[in-house]
Amino acid sequence: MQSQWIADKVLELYPYEVEQIELQVMRPKETVWTVATDEGEKVLRQRATLPERMLFYAEAHWHLQQRQFPIAPLCRTKNGGLCVAGGEQAYALYDAVSGKEVGYYNVEQLENAFEFLGLFHAASQQFSPSSKAKKRNRLGKWPKAYTWKLQELSGYKKMAAAFADDPFSVLFFEAADAMIAAAEEATKQLESDAYAEWTAGPNRWTGFIHKDISLSHLIETEETMMMSYLPAVVIDLPVRDIQVLLHKIMKKMAVWDEELAARLLQAYHRVHPLTDDQYRLLEAELLFPHLFASVARKYYLKAKDNWSDEKYMWEIQTAITVERSKQDALHRTPLPSLL
Repeated sequence: MQSQWIADKVLELYPYEVEQIELQVMRPKETVWTVATDEGEKVLRQRATLPERMLFYAEAHWHLQQRQFPIAPLCRTKNGGLCVAGGEQAYALYDAVSGKEVGYYNVEQLENAFEFLGLFHAASQQFSPSSKAKKRNRLGKWPKAYTWKLQELSGYKKMAAAFADDPFSVLFFEAADAMIAAAEEATKQLESDAYAEWTAGPNRWTGFIHKDISLSHLIETEETMMMSYLPAVVIDLPVRDIQVLLHKIMKKMAVWDEELAARLLQAYHRVHPLTDDQYRLLEAELLFPHLFASVARKYYLKAKDNWSDEKYMWEIQTAITVERSKQDALHRTPLPSLL
C-alpha cells in the first residue's frame, strides 16, 4: 500500500524505533496514521500544502510548545526539523494525547474552551516566523474583505430576485436588505483608529490565531484542556477566532443566546482581557452577517453538492434567526458593558 510505504519512509527521518503503523484517516487533503514507537504512541499527519506553508504552521506550534501552552508535543526529526517536505505534501509528527471530547451543549466546557482560547492568543504573541516559512498575514485586510463580501451579497440579492419560485431565494431576498445594512454598519466601524492601531500601530498585534477554531480541535484531560494539534494558523486579530467560535456555538443553538455569549466572553476576558475599543472591533466582526453570507455563497456557487434542498433551507432559516437575534442583542447591549 503506497500510503504505508510513504509513512515508513517519513518515519525513518525521526529518532524513534517504529513498532506499528496504522492508517486512521484518509481525506483528499489530509492523511493521518497512528504510530506505536519505543517512546510511546505518535500521530503522523500528511497535509496537501506547500512545505514552506507547513513550516509556518509547525513554527507556530513550536512557539506555543516553548511557551508551555497545553498542546500535543511536536516531534523533531533526527536533524532537528519541525516537519518533513515531500513534493506537494508535508508531514509532521506529534505525541498522541487522549481525553474527553468538548461538547457544544455543556456550558462549563464552553466556558473552559473560551478561557483556553484566551490562553492560546496570549501564548501566540511575539511570534516571529523564519524567513523560510511562507506566512499567512491578514492584518489590515478586513476593510477590503468586508467590501468584497458586501458586493457579493448584493450580487446574490440580484440572483435571488431572478428566482421568485425558488424557496431559498425567496427567504434570502426577504432578509437581504437588513443583512446588507448590518454589513455596511460593520464595515463603517472598521474606519476607526482602534483598527489601524491594532493592525499597524506601535502596539500592533504580534500573535496569530487559529483560523478556523472548532471544539473538535480540543480535548479535556484529567489535568487540563489541550489542543491535539494545530491544523493551520494565520496572523490576524484574536477577535476573528472569538467571532468564529461564537457563531459555531450559536448556530448549534439555532438562536443568539445573549446570556451565554456574555458568560463566554467573560471567561475569555479573565485570561486575556481586551480593551473596550478592541471589543468594539469584535462587535463589528459579530455584526457582519457571516453566517448568512456563507450559506448564500454555498448555495449560489454550488459549493456543497451533497447538500439537499431541505439542508439548504434549514441552513438559511437558522442563519437568518441567529443573525437577527444577534443584531438585536448587539444594538441593545454594547459588548464592553458585558465584561
